[in-house]
Amino acid sequence: MESVNVVVWDAVGNVTWGMRAWDEYGDVQKQQFLAEDPNGLSRIKTIDEFLAPHAVTVTHVKSAEELEGVIPGADFLIAHKVMVPGAVLRQGKRLQLVQHLGLDDRGIPRDAVAELGVPIAATPMVNYIAVAEHSWALILNHLKRLPQTRPYIHNREYVGQWGLFPEGLQLARDCTLGLLGFGEIARPMARIAKAFDMRVIFWDIARFPELERQYGVEYMPWEEVFRQADVLSVHLALNDHTHMIIGAREIGLMKPTAFFVNTARGKLVDQPALVAALQSRRLGGAGLDVFYEEPLPEDDPLHALHDDLSTHVTLTPHDAWLSVWTHVRDSQVLWQNVKNVLDGKPVDFLVS
Repeated sequence: MESVNVVVWDAVGNVTWGMRAWDEYGDVQKQQFLAEDPNGLSRIKTIDEFLAPHAVTVTHVKSAEELEGVIPGADFLIAHKVMVPGAVLRQGKRLQLVQHLGLDDRGIPRDAVAELGVPIAATPMVNYIAVAEHSWALILNHLKRLPQTRPYIHNREYVGQWGLFPEGLQLARDCTLGLLGFGEIARPMARIAKAFDMRVIFWDIARFPELERQYGVEYMPWEEVFRQADVLSVHLALNDHTHMIIGAREIGLMKPTAFFVNTARGKLVDQPALVAALQSRRLGGAGLDVFYEEPLPEDDPLHALHDDLSTHVTLTPHDAWLSVWTHVRDSQVLWQNVKNVLDGKPVDFLVS
C-alpha cells in the first residue's frame, strides 16, 4: 500500500499532541484519563492506529522554507498558528485537503487554496473554549468579589448582617470588556459578554467587519482599548513581534479600577511593570493563568499579591485549557478529516 504524505506545520504542537501512544503518557496523566473515563485506554490512539488501514507518512516542518521543500509531494497540509505563504501553497499540486487546527484560519491564503481547487477545513478547538470559560471564571470571580466573600462566610460574619455585600461588587453589564486579539478564544469571550449586555471593544492586527457585526464588537486603536476597558483580557499569540508588547506604558493607560486578565502567554507582558502597578494599587486587580517564567517561582512577588485579598489578584497554574481530554479531542477531530478524505467520506468543518 502506497503511503500518503501529510505535512504538518504547527507552531505550538497541538496537531499531534493528542495522538500519542498510551505508554507515552505519565502515570499521573493516565490516572486522570481513567478517572474521567474508565474506558479511556480505548480512546487513546496514535496517528497510525487512528488512520488504519491507511499508511501515512507525517513530515513536520518549522518554516516556510522547509514547507516549500516538501509541499510538492504532499497529499495533505495541516497548519496551526502559522502564516502559509500563498506562493508556497500553490506548489502543492497533489494536495487533497488543507486542514487548519482552529476556526481562526487567517494564516491560510484562501485565494491559493481556491486556485488549487482543494477543500479547506478549520476544526474548532475544545482547548480554546476551555480557555474562554476559564477567563470568564476569573472575571466573574473578581466582579462578584468571591474571594472576599469566602472569609465572610467562613467566619460567620453574615450572622446579623444579612445582605451586606463586599466593597467593589460590580455588575458585568456596567463594564466595558476590552479584548486584545480577536481570534478563536476572544470570540466566545465576546459572545458571553453580550449575554451580560456588556459593551465589547477589541484590538487586533487585522479587522473583521463581518465578525464585528456578528458579535456586536467595536474595533479600537491599541491605546484606546487600554484606556476604555474596565476588564482587559489578553488573547494574543506570542511571537517575536508580541514579546512584552504590554509594557509599563500600556498598563499606565488603564483605569485604576480596571481588571487585567491574561490566559494567553506570560511573555506578552512586562511582568515587573504589572506587579508594580498591582502593588501600588494603580490597577483594580488581575487574573493570571500564565507567567513570564513557568512554573512561577516560589519567591515571585505575585504570590504575595495572590495571598493578599485586598489586591484582588487571582493566580491559576496555566491550567485554563484543561480538562485532561482536551488535547485528545482536538487532535482526533482534526485527524478525522484526513481519515474522511482517505475513506471517501465528506469533510467536516469545511470553510470553502
